[in-house]
Amino acid sequence: MIFGRRAEKRAPLLTFERILVPIAGTIADEPALRLTALLLAGGQGQALLLHVIEVPFEQQLDAEDAGAIAFADEVLGRGEGILAEREVQVRTAISQARAAGAAIVDEAVEQGTDLIVMGLGYKKRFGGGWDAGRTVPYVMRNSMAPVWCLRAETEDLAQTR
Repeated sequence: MIFGRRAEKRAPLLTFERILVPIAGTIADEPALRLTALLLAGGQGQALLLHVIEVPFEQQLDAEDAGAIAFADEVLGRGEGILAEREVQVRTAISQARAAGAAIVDEAVEQGTDLIVMGLGYKKRFGGGWDAGRTVPYVMRNSMAPVWCLRAETEDLAQTR
């Protein structure tokens, strides 16, 4: 058996400088924010909270919806508060787009994001099967940065046949 000198302290395996957290104002946001706080705890990293306002095709993309903007401000404020109380540096952004997935991927590229952390609600589609929606699969397929998804807790149980 060979014993060597104790190795110098190793750098943590999971270090991130910029984490993008898309938040929608659902119960799935909080687990993503808690994980982000854990990953950035004690570090120099920064979280970017992004809320995407999806604009229907029958409206102009730059049309302002005061209600949607007020909701976005409220959601981002709650998220910012959760991270700030854990002493995580936070920036917030609102984006208007036709589809949230594309806006998230574009923002991740523009900001040089190291990681995207997304909450995922537990939804059932017609017929009872679980459905991830369209945003999360789009981001997972198209993001150059790693994507971590946390499904929100649920009382519903998966039905297998």
